[in-house]
Amino acid sequence: MTMMRNMRRFALAAALAAAGSAHAGDPSARDWIPAPPGTGVFAAYLFGLDSHGFYDHGRRVPDGPTVDVRGMVLRPMYFSEILGKTVQYELILPALRTTIGVDGMPDDRVTGVGDAQVGAAVWFVNNQETRTWFAWEPFITAPTGLYRSGHADASPGKNRWTTVQDFAFVQGVGESTYLEAVAEFEFFGDNRNYYGGTLKKAPAIRLMALASTNITESTYVGMRYRYETGGREKVDGVETASRANNHQLAFEITHQINDANQVQLQYIHDLKVENGPRMRGVQLRYVYAF
Repeated sequence: MTMMRNMRRFALAAALAAAGSAHAGDPSARDWIPAPPGTGVFAAYLFGLDSHGFYDHGRRVPDGPTVDVRGMVLRPMYFSEILGKTVQYELILPALRTTIGVDGMPDDRVTGVGDAQVGAAVWFVNNQETRTWFAWEPFITAPTGLYRSGHADASPGKNRWTTVQDFAFVQGVGESTYLEAVAEFEFFGDNRNYYGGTLKKAPAIRLMALASTNITESTYVGMRYRYETGGREKVDGVETASRANNHQLAFEITHQINDANQVQLQYIHDLKVENGPRMRGVQLRYVYAF
């Protein structure tokens, strides 16, 4: 496998992972505060992310590939109650357009539907009086996205099953401030049709800290710090990506238009990336509750 192919693969993989809420590990502030049982929620995301440097084993690659990502995510949710516990069901459907530029070669542009994710969250602690919440949500990603083995690097689908286990704690402080901690563990199945070989990926761990506070009765600002490690990759036993050591910040402003409608603007910035491109960009989210 050539170095150029490795660069393309790292670039696209990072771009797909950077797809905002298309990934279960990218929550916004207050996402883990549940709505009342019987509430339906529909969220739609539009985002654009561009690279600012490409890294291999933590070192910047001179004249490395560039990555531009444009995408949309549809995310219906429903809250119910089972045995006295609030439960949330959700479906995540991403669509991406990724452009990879390599010096001396034509741009590689990929457009398609990604893999669908299904999740179900359970709140073991849901105390409105103390504003304390603790939840667990398992996700399953099914290989439903577009995948072609001869163009595996460019395919928006990954041709493998994965599962994500999220654990989230939220605590309200003062009148309108919330502090949150999220731990996420992702386990990957094998892609047994990766250019005729087998791609294996080690489990990944993501740890996140979030904080938010109101600036008006209907508007709040928030920030998220995310650390990611693990995720070493091998193709037919040969390592192609080392363990991640990635750090990211995100800043957001959210406005509640009325009881049913909400909009959010988020800025995302990779501080450090071990393998692949450092990304930065914006995401716009619209939420409708019914």
